[in-house]
Amino acid sequence: MSNIRKRFKKREGKKQTARAVKRGLVLLIVVLITILLGMILGAGEAWWPVWLVQHRTQVEGIILLLIIVLILLSPLMIEASSNTRTLSGPGKNPYIDP
Repeated sequence: MSNIRKRFKKREGKKQTARAVKRGLVLLIVVLITILLGMILGAGEAWWPVWLVQHRTQVEGIILLLIIVLILLSPLMIEASSNTRTLSGPGKNPYIDP
């Protein structure tokens, strides 16, 4: 296989990994927003556990904080998952010829 094809396959693999991570993050954020909206609007409050009714605002705050953190850190998570770096083994210096 030529070097051009190897680079193309590697690049496509990175793009595919980035797309999968993006889809997962979007799905997670949408689920959290849906839960938060349900809690804010009080949907199905009769079926909620007593502790959830008592600590409703705290749980809403935690979910909102989690959503904000995920949105802010999503570019970093996508980059870290698609551009991983291989580490050299213990005791090996890659800059010195063996």
